[in-house]
Amino acid sequence: MSPGRPRVVDRPARPVLSWGLAAALLGVLACRLLGLDEGAVPALAMGLLPLLLLPAYPLLVGAALRHHTRLAAVALVLVGAHLLLVAPALHRSTRACTGTPLRVVTANLLRSNPDPAAAGRALRRLRPDVLVVPELSVAGMAGLLAAGLGEDLPYRTGGQPGEPETVGLLSRFPLRDPALVPSSGRLWPRATVDVAGVPVRLLAVHPLPPLARYGGAWRTSMAALADELQQVDLPAVLAGDLNSGRDHAGFRRLLRDGVRDASEERGRGLAPTWPQRRPVLHLDHVLVKDGAGGAIAVCDLDEEALPGSDHLAVRAELGVAPAPAAP
Repeated sequence: MSPGRPRVVDRPARPVLSWGLAAALLGVLACRLLGLDEGAVPALAMGLLPLLLLPAYPLLVGAALRHHTRLAAVALVLVGAHLLLVAPALHRSTRACTGTPLRVVTANLLRSNPDPAAAGRALRRLRPDVLVVPELSVAGMAGLLAAGLGEDLPYRTGGQPGEPETVGLLSRFPLRDPALVPSSGRLWPRATVDVAGVPVRLLAVHPLPPLARYGGAWRTSMAALADELQQVDLPAVLAGDLNSGRDHAGFRRLLRDGVRDASEERGRGLAPTWPQRRPVLHLDHVLVKDGAGGAIAVCDLDEEALPGSDHLAVRAELGVAPAPAAP
C-alpha cells in the first residue's frame, strides 16, 4: 500500500448477522411462549421448534470466543430455553408398568394409499388390540379387510357415508356405546371397551391441519378435544393424527389434569412421525388418562413403517389396572 493512500478497515458483517439470527430465534421463542401458532407458517415453526433453536448453541460458542458479552448473554438465554423445552420430552417416566396389556396402534393410512392391503398386512403383524386409522377411505377399508384385519379386529366404527375419508376405530374388544363426535365438520369415533373388567373410553381423532384455508378449525378442534378428555370420568385413550405436537398451544392444553402423552412417558416426545421417509414433525400421538375405576400405564412405545402412507404408525403398549379397593 502506498504511503499516501488511506487505510481501509474492513468491518466484518458477522456481528450483524449474529444479532439478526439471535433476533429471529427470540421471535420464534416468543411465539412459543405466547401460544402464537395460528396459520401454516407459525404452526410449522412450532412443530420444528426443537430444531429451529439449535443454532443458539454455536451462536453462544462464537459469541463467547469473540468476547461479545451481550450477544453471549442472549444466546445463553436461548440455549437455556431450548433445554427447558425439550427436557420433559426426553425424560422417561418411572411409573410402574402394571395391569392387563392393551396394544394401541394409530396409523394414518393416507387417503390415496396405492396399496392399503399391504398396509393392512403390516398393521396385522403389529397385532393391535385397538387400531385408529385416520384418512381411511372406502378403498382403504376394503384393503385392510382384504389383509385379514377384520378377523383380528371384528368390532369397528367410524364410517361416514358419502365422505372421501374418515377416521376408523377397530377393536379386538366389543365396542360399547359407539358414537361419532362432531367437530369442525368432521366426525370422530368414540366408544368404550372392557379390558379385564375395567371400562376404557376410546377416542379416535384427526383434526384439520392448521392451514389458513381452514380458518380456526384446527384450534377449535383441539379445544374441543381438551374439553372432551376432561369430561371423561373413565380411564381414557385418545389416539390419532393430531396435526400438532408438544410446542403447539392446543396440544399443551390437552396435557392437563392428568392427561399424558405416551411418547413422552417413554422418553420419545421428540420422535417425529411425518413425513415417513425423513420425518421431522411429531404429529401422531397416543394420549392416556387415568379415571374412575382404573389406571393406564405406558409400558413401551415405538414408531413403525406403514406401506403407502406418508406417516409412520405409532404402537403403544399400555397396561390397564383396576383402581385399588377402598380401605
